[in-house]
Amino acid sequence: KSQLWTPDVLLYNSADPQFDSSFQSNVLVYPDGMVNWIPPGIFRISCRIAVAWFPFDIQECFLKFGSWTFDGSKLHLDVDDNGFDLSSYIQNGEWELTATSVVQNIQHYQCCPEPYYDVVFTFIIRRRVLYYAFNLILPCILITMLTLIGFTLPPDAGEKMSLQITIMLSICIFQNYVAEMSPPTSEALPFLGSAFHSVTAILSKIVPTFVPTEGAAPRVFHKLRDCMTFRSVMLNWLPWLLMMHRPGYIAKGTKLVKEDSDEDEGGKHNVSVESIISTAITHVPPKLAVVDEVEQQPAEERRHLWRKGSRFLPERSIVPINEVTKEQVAQLVVLNEIHEHLSAITAEIREKERNKDVEDDWKFAAIVVDRLCLYIFSFFILLSTCALFSAVPRLEVLPSNS
Repeated sequence: KSQLWTPDVLLYNSADPQFDSSFQSNVLVYPDGMVNWIPPGIFRISCRIAVAWFPFDIQECFLKFGSWTFDGSKLHLDVDDNGFDLSSYIQNGEWELTATSVVQNIQHYQCCPEPYYDVVFTFIIRRRVLYYAFNLILPCILITMLTLIGFTLPPDAGEKMSLQITIMLSICIFQNYVAEMSPPTSEALPFLGSAFHSVTAILSKIVPTFVPTEGAAPRVFHKLRDCMTFRSVMLNWLPWLLMMHRPGYIAKGTKLVKEDSDEDEGGKHNVSVESIISTAITHVPPKLAVVDEVEQQPAEERRHLWRKGSRFLPERSIVPINEVTKEQVAQLVVLNEIHEHLSAITAEIREKERNKDVEDDWKFAAIVVDRLCLYIFSFFILLSTCALFSAVPRLEVLPSNS
C-alpha cells in the first residue's frame, strides 16, 4: 500500500476525536490496472438535533465526504447510480429510516480558483413513537383527565385540593423524564414538554377555583345571598343553562322554585305562640307562689300586668280591668313567661332553618361553579390537545436514490 497513491477522502463533519475513523485496509490491484480500495469504518458525525416535536421529531443528518488537499482537476468524486446501499441495513428500535439521498457538490473556495468535489449522503430518520406513547403520552392524557374529576367531588370535600396538587406533582415528575430524554438545547421547547406545560397551566387555573369553593363560609354567603343579581345568576340562570336539577326544587322557566311554597311554610310556622297560648289558657293553673307575688303588687301594677298579658286571651274571655282577680293576673304572668320562652325557641329554630337554607344555597352555587368549570376546562383541554397533535409534522418517504 505504501507504493500506491490513495486519495485523502475524509468525513468533513466528523465528531470523532481521531477525525479519520476508517480502518486502513489493503488495496486490491487487478491485472487490468483497476484498483479497489474500500476502507471500512465507524463514523461519528455532528448533527443538528431538532427537538421541537419530540417525541414526534424528524431528524435530517448528512455525511460529507471530500478530499482535503486535492482539487477537482486531480481528484474527481462521482456518485454511484444506486445511491445508498441498504442491503446490510439493520432496523433500529428507536428510529425509522424514512428517506436517503446522495448528491455530488462542487465547491469553490476563496483560496483557490480550482473546484473541489464532495459527496453528501443525506438520511432522514423519524423517531418511533410507540415507546413514548405508552410511557409518557398516555399517562399524561390520563392525568389530564383526572383533573376533571375534581369538579365532580362534593364542594365541601377536602380531597379536591389535595387531588389537584398530587396531579400537579405527577406532571412535574413527567416533565423531568422529558428533560432527561431530550437533548439539552435552548433553541426550542420539546413538543411533549409543551403538552405538560399546557396541563400545568390548566391546573394552575383549576386549583384557584377550589379555594373559594372550599374556603367560603356560610356567613360570607349571607351577604351574597341577599344580592338579587347573584341569586339570579348562580341559583337560577346558570343551573337552567347547564341543565342542572336541584333536589326539592322544580324548574319554572329559568327559575328554580321550592316544591313547598313559602306561603305554606309560613302558614305552618305562623301557628304562632299567641294561638298556642290562647288555646291552652284554660288549662294552665296559676302557681301559688305567683298568686302570692301578684297579691303583694299594688293595684296599678296589677292593671299593667293585665294589659300586658290580656293579648293572649280570646276576645270572649276579656273582662274589664276593675273585675280582674289576682288569680287571673297571676295566670297571665305565667303565660307571658311561657310566651317569652317559646318566642326565643321559635326564633332560634327559624335562625337555624335560615342558616340551613343559606348553606344549601352555598353548596348548590358551588356545585354550579364546579359544573361550569368542568365544561370550560374540558373544552380547553380538548382544544389544546387537538391543536398540539394536529400540528405534528408528517413526512413523505423519499425514494432511496433521490
